[in-house]
Amino acid sequence: MSGPRWARWASEAGAPAVLAAVVPLVVGASAGGWRGLGLAVLAAVVAVAPGLALVLHLVRTGRVVGHHLPRRGDRPRVLAAALVGVVAAVGLVVALGAPRELVVLMTSTAVLLGLLAVASLRWKVSLHAATATASLVAVESALGPWVLLGAPLVALVCWSRLALSAHTRGQVVAGGLTGLGAGLVALLVAG
Repeated sequence: MSGPRWARWASEAGAPAVLAAVVPLVVGASAGGWRGLGLAVLAAVVAVAPGLALVLHLVRTGRVVGHHLPRRGDRPRVLAAALVGVVAAVGLVVALGAPRELVVLMTSTAVLLGLLAVASLRWKVSLHAATATASLVAVESALGPWVLLGAPLVALVCWSRLALSAHTRGQVVAGGLTGLGAGLVALLVAG
């Protein structure tokens, strides 16, 4: 991946798999203490493992050109694998009585992946922008409105995708709006 160093760093730090692994820990710990953290670790592993394993296998065997899936056609199968993991994680956190905020996060992620898998059949929506925005909504649900001060970090991740020429403005905006919508739907569904 070529481009400015800051953009490469922001893109890696704000990658969907990174956020899917880290954000549940923050939400689980803040909402449920040690028990919430334990459930979040379990949920994060279940949610991230299928999609990450598939994308690493596809990169290693040369079937995709990079772990950020720059070709739209490579995305649906990876998103489908990720969706299987996230749906399993939703079922797990619900069955184990996880804190509401963790259920909201995992539900938001499932809704988001479903939307992105469908959108990826026709357009290369920014997964980074979608995941970063949905993560901000989930963390705000867990920690309160002061978390919105982190919005510039979401903007940095979005801008990095433009600086790396990975997406058009429309694809980044569509990703951000999809992430926001998925987060808000999950809040409504999870109560």
